[in-house]
Order: sequence, then C-alpha cells, then structure tokens
Amino acid sequence: MYERSSRYGAIVRIGIALVWLLLASSCITNKSMTYLQDSDKLPQYPKVPYTYYRIQKNDQLVIRLLSLNEEATAIFNMQSSSSVATGYTYRVYDDGTIDIPFVDNIPVAGLTIREASKVIESRLKDFVPDAMVKVALANDNFYMLGLTGTKGAFPLYKEKLNIFQALALTGNVATNADRKRVRLIRPNPQGGRPIVKEFDLRTISIIDSEYYYVQPNDVLYLGPIKGDFWKIENYSSAVGTLSTSLNFLVTVLNLGLTFK
Repeated sequence: MYERSSRYGAIVRIGIALVWLLLASSCITNKSMTYLQDSDKLPQYPKVPYTYYRIQKNDQLVIRLLSLNEEATAIFNMQSSSSVATGYTYRVYDDGTIDIPFVDNIPVAGLTIREASKVIESRLKDFVPDAMVKVALANDNFYMLGLTGTKGAFPLYKEKLNIFQALALTGNVATNADRKRVRLIRPNPQGGRPIVKEFDLRTISIIDSEYYYVQPNDVLYLGPIKGDFWKIENYSSAVGTLSTSLNFLVTVLNLGLTFK
C-alpha cells in the first residue's frame, strides 16, 4: 500500500511539473506587451528622415481662396464641387491634375501639400493678384483593424502623428494582440499594389524609423499572438488553471486507489 501511495505521489509531482511547464510557456509576459524596450534581441530599425505625404491620384483636396476681392472668392466658392468645413473639395484626376474655378489642369500629384498650395496660388494670381491659397487633404484618415479598443477610420489631427498616438486614439490594445508582428498596409505612391510591411512595436528603435509616423490612408492591423487559443493573459488565470488541473488529477488518482 505504501509503495502504491509513493507511486501515485510521484505521478502527482510529475503532473504538477508538467502543468507548470505548460503554464510557463502559455503565459503572456511583460516582454510581449511592453513598448519601447531597449534590447538587442529585438529588431533594430534604422532612423530615416521624415517624409511629407505626397498627393496621389483620387485624393480629395480641400482648397480655400483668401482674397480681398469678394467677387472672386464668391465665384470660387460657388463653382466648387462640395463643401467640407470651411473649404471645398476637389478630386485629383487619374492624370494627376485638378480643375478649380478660373484654372484647369493644375498638376498636383506627387507634390506635398505645401508645394501644391504654392502651385495653385501662382496659377490663381493671374486672375486674383492678391490670392492666398490654403490646401489640406480631405481624406487624411488612417484605419485600425484587429485587436484594438475601437476599429475603423480615425482622422490625422496633426501632420506628424506617431504610431503610439494613433494607438491611443483607438483605445486599449488587447492583451493578446501580437505587438511583435504589426501589419502596415500603405498606398503605393507609384500606383498598383499597396505596400505591405510588418514591424515590431516593442522595440525602442521604432522611434524615427519608417514605421514611426502614420501617413494618410495607412491601414494598421494587430492580429492575435500565435497560439492565442492556449495563451493565458495573467497569473491569476494561471493559478486557477493549475488548481483545476491538480484537482482533476487528484480525483482520478483517488478513484484509482479506491478501486484497487
């Protein structure tokens, strides 16, 4: 009887060890969740200069004409397509140009917003000498998908919006979101298939890298950690799982002892 009890005791100890090993490999750790880690084991992204967004085909531009010539500003506003806030939107055609009151075929594709403002302003000065032009991008949204607090489209409320500010706008990132493999889908300035890249959100080297700033029409996707079905989000869950497993094991062993 003593030998049988010793044998079952050994089985219990082995069972406990196996359960703990399983839990240790299944827990979501701080290293998998913490941002801005300074570690050589994480990807090291090179710093790149900030690049301003360049206008693309089918973009919508908000254009405001400022002038002391009230008649000119009235005509400009009346002939525009549709109003958005205090400006008016004009679509960039497939040939990269826009048409505005007084002037047609203004090439803007490939220009920054500031460059486009100067080009449009110079063309309008032939008709309105004191013309001042303000241009903004109407479709300046980014999109969030996956395991975030809120999904959908979010406005870029400032020019240099970084990835952490973008995540803050969307709410809490889920505990089981894979911060190691964040997908970025970015429109191709040359047209054709979008650019798809993957980056690690946890490394400090992401600052000032090509992934740090969000651009208009970017899509960010945070999927689940691989093997998410087996992952345990905290140690309270781990203890609960361990207790349940041990209770089940002890019950089985007691039944074995009872019927022998």
